[in-house]
Amino acid sequence: MKYFRLNNGSKVPAIGFGTFKITEEADMELAIGKAVEEGYRYFDTAKYYENEKILGKYLKETGLKREEYQVATKVWPSSFDTDDCKRSLDESLEDLDLGYIDFALLHWYGKDFDKAWEVFRDYRDQGLVKAIGVCNFSIDQMTELINLGEKPVLDQLESHLYLQDYKTVEFLKENGILHQAWGPLSQGKSNLLDEKILKEIGDKYGKSPAQIALKWNIDRGTMVLVKSSNEGRIKENISIFDFDLSQEDMNALASLDRKERFSNDPENKEWLDKIRRG
Repeated sequence: MKYFRLNNGSKVPAIGFGTFKITEEADMELAIGKAVEEGYRYFDTAKYYENEKILGKYLKETGLKREEYQVATKVWPSSFDTDDCKRSLDESLEDLDLGYIDFALLHWYGKDFDKAWEVFRDYRDQGLVKAIGVCNFSIDQMTELINLGEKPVLDQLESHLYLQDYKTVEFLKENGILHQAWGPLSQGKSNLLDEKILKEIGDKYGKSPAQIALKWNIDRGTMVLVKSSNEGRIKENISIFDFDLSQEDMNALASLDRKERFSNDPENKEWLDKIRRG
């Protein structure tokens, strides 16, 4: 496993396991059991996912010591008001029932994000949360946050070969903030894995197109989050640390950039206002 060092001195694995849309107990039990068996030690959830209780349950059943894995959860923008944010975090702590949260993240930019950020800092100072970060913050939004006086440890963004977003990636690097990628295979909403160049490079290393797409993000310094309930894919996704892409490969893969997003735009004010209202 490769690790990335955060600006608070701690470290995270280069790959984490996402749990979005895993809401059935049987699916969570299988997914977490297989993920832990294959070596995943970072697990991503959110209040919005409505699965914190079953995630915590099956993490406790793995037999791992609490310090051997990390859990991230998120607060939805409709809960950014001070009291609502405290309630959201308290409920997440209760539902996960793991003693503490490793990463508390603002799920999107939104009104009163500064109030929620202050709550995050308070919970971290109490030891209830170990580190604080954000998701889906653009450069302008991140600049607003940094101006509050403290940088987040990471920014979780949609990031894949069709959306390489070098400007944001470089901004985060310059500010010592980890770039974390969700949807690194474009969420199955494109023909990304059918790209000829992915197969050609994969054949050279004995890897699948998906493994090449994931390793591209990691080799440029980005942590990736993957999600699957399929045992074979859970294993395949993490089996990418026995090779490194050459600079020639990285240059070839850069040619796939379409600046194409398959989710909502972080700067879409209509969308942000809608999720703020819940």
